[in-house]
Amino acid sequence: MTSEANQTSPEILDLTPSPRLLEVLGDIPYKPWQCLAELIDNAFDDFLSDASGDPQNPGDVHITLPRQGSPEGDAFVCVADNGRGMSRTQLELALRAGYSPNSRYGNLGLFGMGFNIATANLGAITEVRTTRAGDETWLVAEINFPEMQQNKSFAVPLRQEPKDDPGHHGTEITVSKLRPDKRSALRRSQVASTIRDQLGRVYSYLLRDKQAVPEIPGTSLAGRGFHLYVNGTAVKPRLPCIWSSSRTVTYQGSEINAVQHIDHDLTPAWACQDCGHWHRVSPEKCVECGSENLDLRERKIVGWVGIQRYLHLSDFGVDFLRNGRKILVSDRDIFNWENPDTGESVVEYPIELGATQGGRIVGEIHLDHVPVTYQKNDFKRDSRDWITAVQLVRGEGPVQPRKAANLKYEPNTSPIGKLFNAYRRNDPGTKCLIPGEGGKALHDKAREWASFFRQGLPEFSTDEKWYEAAQKADRHRTEKSQERPVPTRADGTSQVSAGTAGSRPTSDVLIRTGLDFEDDVATTDASIASEPSTLDAVETEEQRFTRYRDHASSMADLSGAVSVAHLGKRHITVYDTTEPLIDHSGRVTPCVSRTGRGNTVEVYVNSDHEVFKEFGRDPRDYAFIEIAEVLRALANTSDSTARVAAEVTTQFPDQRFTDASMRERATVILNRVRDQLETVGSPHAPLLWNSLPQVEKQAAEKHAASTEPRLVWDAATLSGEFIPHLTPDGIAALVRAHPELLLDDAVFATKWSTWNDPEARASQVSRLSRLLEVIGSFLANTSGNTRVDLAMMRLTLDAISTEMAEASE
Repeated sequence: MTSEANQTSPEILDLTPSPRLLEVLGDIPYKPWQCLAELIDNAFDDFLSDASGDPQNPGDVHITLPRQGSPEGDAFVCVADNGRGMSRTQLELALRAGYSPNSRYGNLGLFGMGFNIATANLGAITEVRTTRAGDETWLVAEINFPEMQQNKSFAVPLRQEPKDDPGHHGTEITVSKLRPDKRSALRRSQVASTIRDQLGRVYSYLLRDKQAVPEIPGTSLAGRGFHLYVNGTAVKPRLPCIWSSSRTVTYQGSEINAVQHIDHDLTPAWACQDCGHWHRVSPEKCVECGSENLDLRERKIVGWVGIQRYLHLSDFGVDFLRNGRKILVSDRDIFNWENPDTGESVVEYPIELGATQGGRIVGEIHLDHVPVTYQKNDFKRDSRDWITAVQLVRGEGPVQPRKAANLKYEPNTSPIGKLFNAYRRNDPGTKCLIPGEGGKALHDKAREWASFFRQGLPEFSTDEKWYEAAQKADRHRTEKSQERPVPTRADGTSQVSAGTAGSRPTSDVLIRTGLDFEDDVATTDASIASEPSTLDAVETEEQRFTRYRDHASSMADLSGAVSVAHLGKRHITVYDTTEPLIDHSGRVTPCVSRTGRGNTVEVYVNSDHEVFKEFGRDPRDYAFIEIAEVLRALANTSDSTARVAAEVTTQFPDQRFTDASMRERATVILNRVRDQLETVGSPHAPLLWNSLPQVEKQAAEKHAASTEPRLVWDAATLSGEFIPHLTPDGIAALVRAHPELLLDDAVFATKWSTWNDPEARASQVSRLSRLLEVIGSFLANTSGNTRVDLAMMRLTLDAISTEMAEASE
């Protein structure tokens, strides 16, 4: 072979892709809102990078979607912004497949293919119009996928069109000849509303203004104030409905704020603006792609985690943002802990009422330096930066103190660890920041109030409504604790200590069922009988109801919107008043009502009426009857009062009690007892273990084997780790064996040592242990509990709740 042959120039392979590539991009699974988000990102990037922009006019983006009923051939999607617009060169680069003018950090649009994927997903033809302030024309480019494929060329025509206002600027992207699946999806009813809601979540930070969330002072929630519209209607940012950062609860002697701020500086690093790789030391070139486009950038983890004003089965979790856009929304994987030794993943939150009510920890964490997937629907979870962020937010070890201690981890003091431990309980009252009424948590009512918050009703804009209900629960608990029963001897005589001589014995059963009598029944009767009849003759109805209300407190769990039959909604407010009530004929009655303006109904119940005090009736039941009578009359329906009352009752879900809810509540209470017992009893673990009957020892070991198989059981009986596995009967056995350890505000507030009479002490022990055994029998009955069983269990749980000591937290 000659040397000339050897020096022949090598052949060139043309690897220009087929225009079919752009059509294939349309097969990548993108939801309609994701397609729109890719185009919105480009507009918001322009707003964010415009240092000369007017702060009073931060930028608008208008989205036009096909309307229901529009002809198929006329259906199109348009995304228009009033950004700075593009030059010819900028436009050409922006439309080029695979090219991105953005650096890999500091921008929403990151990968260069987002525009092509989004438009190809939507339709066959895309027209881009752009102009800058001062330009005399629009630059107009049309990308026609079928024609490009037919011509086998990526070249697209560019034309110029005159514009009326030289000062106008911005970009419009219009996609026509929509794909059949997208056209059908976008033309469905309510789709525009659904997309607005989704975009309001994803762009919440960028859309809200700096004062949108007063519950968190400072800048961690300050937004950018961008404006986004879908079919002419503004997209409202979905604001967090959280307790104020000034609200606190006490945990282990410290005040834990309801909002935990996060502001953590990481070591600056060199970021490759082409491939996104981070370098901890200064390189000459990127070690991944060889690019010299490197930038030393700050890296920070900022944001907050806090407590929502309501619990929800799905509406909780932490949002993670990159450059202002939410990549993960309501992420709950953050509440899982993976054991590094076994690889086992454990869901740690929510624990209490998790199956029926859900959780309430929420947050927003900005991770501008952490890489994301190309679809921008997740972070790269195997990256070192993501792992570092997760450990900062939720800690390295378990958030559950007992689990952490058993696995030899230090107590979890991360932001989520603090919130978990301080707010894990859902008892009504300010101690846990849970609204309540009459000893019950108002979970459904709190969620209803949250819907009013989302609607922008001023009354629900702050957490005051929720806090007032929590304070009311505190007052109820205080009143109940003052009614603790006095022990009685076997002969029925009271056992009173010094200073209580002459007081009337009070039955525990009467206290729990509301049938306790006043010392002087005649006084109550006299007060009713002495009600001045002359007052009725001169007092107007308005004055009378004003008097009722002046001496009343609202029953929040029975207030809300109610509708029956063909009657529109009526807003019901129920009041518990101490004033004797009279009906239209002037006779004393336990309950009255009146209709007001604006479809409102006020119902007043006098809980001091004899039917409640002496016959054990529930004031709420009478309120339901009164509401039913009013609505039945307004609706002019022939339905019976009983049927209407039943329909009304079902519209107050906080009033229901089912086998599942009673079991969950019982489990929650027992777990609290076990937690407190473990704290108090661990130093005496061998003594307590030896005091258990053999059957309870076997039951505890069997439970431990099924839930903690790695537990060393012999060691657990010496350390106290057996206590979380005790049955209710086992706890009752310990109460009988060692009241000196468990009573007197140790595990239970029940007094024992303060009584001198042995029979009085025995009565306290017997009553408390019986309550625990009733709970055990209820949980053991898996064949189904009757309505009477459920009612008895509710009373038992109410009683045991009042007997529990305040946790030593």
